[in-house]
Amino acid sequence: MRKLLLSASLVLGTLALAAPQAQAAMVANWGYEVTSEWTGATFTGGTGTQVQTATEISWGGDNNNGAPGVGDLTVGSGTRSGVLIENSPQSGTIATNGPTPEPTNTFSHVNNPISVLFSTLRTASISTTLTLTALGTPDIPLPPKTLTFEINFSETPNNGSCVVGATSNCDDIFIITFGSLNNSFIFDGFEYFTSIVKTAGPLDPLDPTACAAAGATTPCLGFLTEEGAKTSVDFGILITSRPLQIPEPGILGLMGLALLGVAVARRRQAS
Repeated sequence: MRKLLLSASLVLGTLALAAPQAQAAMVANWGYEVTSEWTGATFTGGTGTQVQTATEISWGGDNNNGAPGVGDLTVGSGTRSGVLIENSPQSGTIATNGPTPEPTNTFSHVNNPISVLFSTLRTASISTTLTLTALGTPDIPLPPKTLTFEINFSETPNNGSCVVGATSNCDDIFIITFGSLNNSFIFDGFEYFTSIVKTAGPLDPLDPTACAAAGATTPCLGFLTEEGAKTSVDFGILITSRPLQIPEPGILGLMGLALLGVAVARRRQAS
């Protein structure tokens, strides 16, 4: 009997050693931070004063001999127009396969009437950086990823020759170029998909005449901005375990930022 018991113990021990180790689970929650800033701009010929900071690009007059500066770009603030990046940086927590996107940055255009003699924005570049942290015990940060995206802009003359879809005399044109919707990364053996979606504001495919007027190819994605108004688009972030399906991109206004294709990362790096 003793011999049989010993043999049974050896067998159980062997099975225990051969049993596969428990696999890691998908990350349930992530910490995130998204930071966007203007990194370049080109202008048409003309007079006036141009300003470029990390959060503002503006052009036009000097507001009655007062030096234009950050914070004075509002509707009715004078003879200046501009584009803004707001709510940057934005951070928070996002759940994998969460029901709603979490907020990121806001892009805005302040459209004040200005003289046709002033130089106006033609193109601009946005640098956006995403940093993700897998929340657990311990929390594990992933390497940040930064890419550049392009803006085409047209300050249209207020002469009644408006592009299709304009509602004022005449709407200016803001176009932004993104990468693909679904961008993936692998973490701890699992694949995740990250996407930026429009959560509020008018961002849709534009008529070909608007694309051409702003120097962009068709199809293009953007919005028309009414004279004497501020137009804003809010974005949010999603992290999913499967690619998003987009039946009506023109209606949903979904788009991806290529920056969200985070570099393939390991949960634990070799020491």
